[in-house]
Amino acid sequence: MQRLRHGPIRDILETALLALIVFLLARAVVQNFQVEGASMDPTLQHANFVLVNKLAYEKVNLGPFDFLIPGRDNGEFLFDGPSRGDVVVFHSPSDPDRDFVKRIIGLPGDRVEVRHGEVLVNGARLDEGAYIRSAPTYQYPQGSMPVVVPPDHYFVLGDNRNASQDSHVFGPIHERLLVGAVIFRWLPLDAIGGGGSRPLVTDVGAPVPEPGEAGPAPASTAAELEPVR
Repeated sequence: MQRLRHGPIRDILETALLALIVFLLARAVVQNFQVEGASMDPTLQHANFVLVNKLAYEKVNLGPFDFLIPGRDNGEFLFDGPSRGDVVVFHSPSDPDRDFVKRIIGLPGDRVEVRHGEVLVNGARLDEGAYIRSAPTYQYPQGSMPVVVPPDHYFVLGDNRNASQDSHVFGPIHERLLVGAVIFRWLPLDAIGGGGSRPLVTDVGAPVPEPGEAGPAPASTAAELEPVR
């Protein structure tokens, strides 16, 4: 019986097709972005190149077969979903062709406010000295009551608080705008490393309380704080 032999042209075509399939699959999961502007200084700087996990915030709904995903209900995130402190890329609420990179501060149901140069979530002041450029000089919201993040929305701020167009300007963003989580910075080579995400903690080192929980005792009283001008 005569054996069939693949010619070199067919081998090249098969290799190219396989490479294309791998590229398209990788493109569907991880995307490369270049940071523009200084709104995330010092965590991410202008012209940095980062990789974004586009599956991080995907939801799955298998209908009657949803039980095949342990611990998940219909419509839940395939993985852990957005967390406070995640550095994320999302489409601009006013221009879907433009992408922003910011840090998630508040989850659905959280009470968020910015007072006297500090960010408060559910009544607890955040300890942000390790990653922000400087304390915010603005107050948010203008009224006396904190903003409650609506269902399916997230409150995001840039680490360079006073040079960032973020939720203190356009409000919480809808989850459908999320592109993914920043997982790795690969350029410049002297700054190669993680994407900057970190769990948020309060000014006494405790986890951020959930909505409705009593927050930890503050390190200082509000009366001891002066507004930042």
